Amino acid sequence: MKDIFKSNPVNLGAKHFDIGTKRKVKAFAWDGNQSKGFTFSCLLVFIAVFLCSCSLFAQIAVDGRYWKYDGRRVLLLGGWNHGHNPFIDHDTDNDKDNRGVSTPEQIKQAMDELAAAGGNCLRCVLDPGMAAGIQGFDFCARSGDTYDLNTMTGPFWERIEMFIAEAQKRDIIVQLELWDRFDWIDGSWGSWPVSPWNPKNNTNYTPAVSGLEISYGSFAKHPFLQGIPGHPEYENASESRKEKYDLVRSFQDKFVDKLLSITLQYRNVLYCMNNETHADPAWGRYWMKFIESKAADLGKTVPTTDMFDDVYKAETSRGLSYQLAHRDVYDYIDVSQANSRHADEAHWETVKWIADAAKKANPPYLLHMTKIYGNDLALGGQPWSGFKPGDTDNGIEEWWRNLLAGVAGVRFHRPTSGIGLSKEAQNCIRATRKVEMRVKFWDVEPRLDLLTNRQSDEAYLAAKPGKAYVLYFTQKGGGSVGLKLDMYPETKFQARWVNIDTGNWGSSTSISGGSTVNIDRPNGSSHWVITILR
Repeated sequence: MKDIFKSNPVNLGAKHFDIGTKRKVKAFAWDGNQSKGFTFSCLLVFIAVFLCSCSLFAQIAVDGRYWKYDGRRVLLLGGWNHGHNPFIDHDTDNDKDNRGVSTPEQIKQAMDELAAAGGNCLRCVLDPGMAAGIQGFDFCARSGDTYDLNTMTGPFWERIEMFIAEAQKRDIIVQLELWDRFDWIDGSWGSWPVSPWNPKNNTNYTPAVSGLEISYGSFAKHPFLQGIPGHPEYENASESRKEKYDLVRSFQDKFVDKLLSITLQYRNVLYCMNNETHADPAWGRYWMKFIESKAADLGKTVPTTDMFDDVYKAETSRGLSYQLAHRDVYDYIDVSQANSRHADEAHWETVKWIADAAKKANPPYLLHMTKIYGNDLALGGQPWSGFKPGDTDNGIEEWWRNLLAGVAGVRFHRPTSGIGLSKEAQNCIRATRKVEMRVKFWDVEPRLDLLTNRQSDEAYLAAKPGKAYVLYFTQKGGGSVGLKLDMYPETKFQARWVNIDTGNWGSSTSISGGSTVNIDRPNGSSHWVITILR
């Protein structure tokens, strides 16, 4: 609060006060009317300071291994049916080529559905090449088919501000991913051929001057993401090649600077540098420092990180190993890709290894997952089936394994790779909030050792032994395990079920400690979770 006082002189009409020193700049007589005016002015000062402090207080921030927002710890839960530019894209469940555009009203309605289910987390990848060249949402000035990267203006910016502002109104946190490797190539959405960044489409540089080609079949060794100080390719380049890198980077700087002029006005934004990056870590580090510096100029601190594609390799992941070894660089770790290659018990073992490694960092890392894969629509030769994301049940199972392993934020990926904001997803979010009413996930730790007669991938447990237990049953297995309560004789526990498939409460019962107690899942093969409290 002292810092706020020192840096925020308040102008009250003709009388100017510096709050930090309480120095009266302009004297005035103390008659009755002016005394009343002074009292009112003081009230205005108090309100201004209060609102300012509340705004800073509410900034999304890391609090140990979990998030804090509006002064309290919060579990981030999300799902969304829209694509990489969710502030523009239409529902991918009804838009098979992923090129449709939503109205602002449709986007707000989807946010309302998310919030009504208890969700508070969204992902926003920026694909500005696709947005401008395919969807018609320019981010820079344009004359005909030619762009001018010197002037960052257009409907792209209006839409993204609408998206973040509407999310903040609903207390929804948005993870921004600044760069996307798929936006720089000819394939996927066909972004690069029509992108303003492509030298054939702008007035700012040619291939010869920029070092950028007009066609790229792969993002590997793409010059677009090499031209920053600290990158091996930049540091080893000749002076003439560095000039080309610097030219392109000057426009990248303009783009991110424009983005921050909008996003730093809001308090609900997480900053992730890339989607599934394969790039040298120096690329992401440059942009993290860029963002942190701009935020610091405004007296703000914002969480920053990067998303490495190979994190699913866990202990052999180069990206994850780098993050674990550079705790001073990253505020949290996005480990979304841990969900992209594993299922069942193997998924648990991967996430649990990462969670254990994150706890050993100093201080421990917060883990965040903005993509959970799995959808029945991605099976049997359907789109995404080649990537083996699993079925809808796999997506729901990954959600609960992640939460019980200690992940601080989880979100269902868009259809058809994930279940998005489907009814199944909404019910899963509702079920999670019901569990949270009885047990906070940050109060328990993974404890599979307290289960007996457990089949592989049948059930998962997080507990504070003797106090609280959260036991999740997958769709598979017999649905019956033993819970070791031997150490708590003459102790009563209250158990209550939640049906994840419906999002509704189930039955409740009393359990006596002093032995290993059998816990049997209700209603056969479906997703259930039970909370057991002393």
